Amino acid sequence: MSDHKEETQKTVVSFVVGLLVGGLLVWSFSPTKSISPTVTNDKDNETATTTVTVTPKKEVTTPEKAVTAPKLVTLPIGEGAVKVADQTAGLKVVLESATFPIKEGWIGVRDYNDDKLGGLLGVARFSEAQGLVPTSIILQRATAVGKNYALVFYTENGDREFSLATDTQVDKIFATFTVK
Repeated sequence: MSDHKEETQKTVVSFVVGLLVGGLLVWSFSPTKSISPTVTNDKDNETATTTVTVTPKKEVTTPEKAVTAPKLVTLPIGEGAVKVADQTAGLKVVLESATFPIKEGWIGVRDYNDDKLGGLLGVARFSEAQGLVPTSIILQRATAVGKNYALVFYTENGDREFSLATDTQVDKIFATFTVK
């Protein structure tokens, strides 16, 4: 008899737990909740009830925007020239404008001391075919206050990966700037 009583108790407890869990799920996913706080006025012992309805956030759907092809920017090609203002120290060099000496390649920032080129700080790719026209160059090493830097161009060997071994520098310094 005790086994039957124990089984009945387990069934009743399972049923009650199921009701509680089900009730919590229904409550948590219900779309509108009403809260009725009671306010008591101590002077007159009056009770006022105010009902506040809280509506959960609804997912807002908007009609899909028409997809348009990205506008390709034309790569200005010519003899090659770069206009760059003096920069603040950091990991980015902003270009004011550029005319590229070749249709595809890289523009790079190099150390420039005593009219001699030093190490390469960073490059940005440009391509007429892909409409890539850089407006800035992200550097691997930060520029330093009071130092001079040069902008140079490199060819692209076709793998779209920059390499000092296979991408050749165009033999000219196209602009210099000082970091302030």
